[in-house]
Formats: sequence, C-alpha cells, structure tokens
Amino acid sequence: MPDVEQLIEDILVEPIDEFLFLAGRGIALAQMEMDKNSLATQVMIDNDEILSQAGIQATWYHFPETTLELRMNFSARWEEVKRQGKPSFWRRVLYAAPMNATYKNLFSYEASGASTVKTRIVSVPPATTIETE
Repeated sequence: MPDVEQLIEDILVEPIDEFLFLAGRGIALAQMEMDKNSLATQVMIDNDEILSQAGIQATWYHFPETTLELRMNFSARWEEVKRQGKPSFWRRVLYAAPMNATYKNLFSYEASGASTVKTRIVSVPPATTIETE
C-alpha cells in the first residue's frame, strides 16, 4: 500500500502561492509564444518582396484578461523556517488541493464544502517611459 504522503503528493496538494505562480507563468509563457509567432510572421512578410510591398502587417494577439476559478480544499499548517546562521521561525502556510475524484475518495470529502479561489490577470499597456536612477 502506498504511503499517505505519496498519495497526497499525487493529488497535487501544494501551497496556494505555488498554484497561482504556475498559472501566471503558464499565461506568460503562452503570451510569449504568441508574440514570437507574430514577430516571425512579420519578419517573413518583410522578407517577401510581394507581401512587403502590399503593406501587410502580422496580427498580434494577447490575453486581455484571464480569469482563474479553482475549486479547492484548503488547509493551513505551521511550518518551521530554518535559516543558516540565524534563528529559525514558524510561519503559517495555506495549502490547497484541487477537488478531484482521487481527493474525494481518499479523504471521503464532500465536494459541496469546497472553497473557490477566483483571480483575474488583466493585461495593461506597457510603460511609455522608463526611469533610471
């Protein structure tokens, strides 16, 4: 029989900040790939004699807004933070597990009691000037 820690790891119990970090990173990487595609398309157009004379421009795409809605079970624990050469301290960490069949069956959890995290990631225009010190 597998140990409980392995079962919990298999159903993705993670600190909530890790979930949000991974979602944000995924969106950023997807945006970067769309930008690379648009740039490559524009280079191809610019290097083609007929297309470049026709005034064609590559289409650029972006995520104007991404909404994440996660149905999760939350638990909070105290964790000791050890620092080399400094006193350790305790901090409270919020853990989350997605509501899926494995979690429900393993812990006999009633899904109607699940929490929901909603967050919006909204694109903003880039800064027009960059200040340096």
